[in-house]
Amino acid sequence: MSNILEHRMELPDDWHKFHAENIARIEPCIRKRAVEFLRKELAPEMEIIKAAIASDPQEWWVAHHFSGMMGVRNLLRRNGFGEKELSIDNLDDYAVGLVELAAEGE
Repeated sequence: MSNILEHRMELPDDWHKFHAENIARIEPCIRKRAVEFLRKELAPEMEIIKAAIASDPQEWWVAHHFSGMMGVRNLLRRNGFGEKELSIDNLDDYAVGLVELAAEGE
């Protein structure tokens, strides 16, 4: 008997599209405030983020999930951009798209 919980996950073929579609569901004025917040807060790291996105537009964030994206997610929550405020179910599915949008406007 295996003690590992097997859970089949369907992963998107196009992560960039997945994240873009998710953030499009956020109310525009709230999304704009969240993106502006991230532009300001991530300004010191923005060139690194842009380089990571340019090197792998689909999965740039995977290598940074535990070292950075979890921190970004928690930063958003601590500053009024959590699941409740964004009217979403799981900020993990939205934070990457918000960071990408913040990087696009730079």
